[in-house]
Amino acid sequence: MTRAAVLAGILVAACDRRAPLASCDDDLRGVYVAGSERWMILVNGDKLEAYPLFPDVGGPPELEIHPRRIDLTRSHPDPAGSAGLATLAGTVHRRYLRRAEICEAQVPVHVTRCAGDTLELLLTDPAPPLGFSPCSWPGPAPSRLVRWERE
Repeated sequence: MTRAAVLAGILVAACDRRAPLASCDDDLRGVYVAGSERWMILVNGDKLEAYPLFPDVGGPPELEIHPRRIDLTRSHPDPAGSAGLATLAGTVHRRYLRRAEICEAQVPVHVTRCAGDTLELLLTDPAPPLGFSPCSWPGPAPSRLVRWERE
C-alpha cells in the first residue's frame, strides 16, 4: 500500500468520527453500547426514543413480554438559570401480556450526564405485574447507574 493510500485511510477514519458530547443539548442520535446491550437513540426535536438492538425479553414463561422502550424529553431550564443546559428525563415502558390481558409498566429514567462519548442514565427496570385486570405492580425497584458508550 502506498503512503498516500494509508494517509487517505487515516483521514477518512478521522473524519468519520463524531465530535465528543459536551452536554445533553448535543445531537445524541446513534447507537450506544452498555456491556452486551446495544441501544439505538432516535431524536425528533426535544423528544428522544431509545430502543434495544438485542433480544430484550425474559421473565415468567406464562407472560409475553415486549422489549423496553425509553421515551425521553429534553427540557431547557430558564435561560436566567445558572447553567442553562438541557436535562433529559422520561419513562421506560414495557408491555406485559397474559392471554388477552395487557399491562404496561412505566418507570422513570433520568440522564444524569452527557459527555465525551458517554451517556449516564439513572435507570429502573420495569417489573412484571403481580396481577392483571386491574394491573397491580410490586413496589418500586431500585435504580441503577448505567453508562452507554456511543459506537
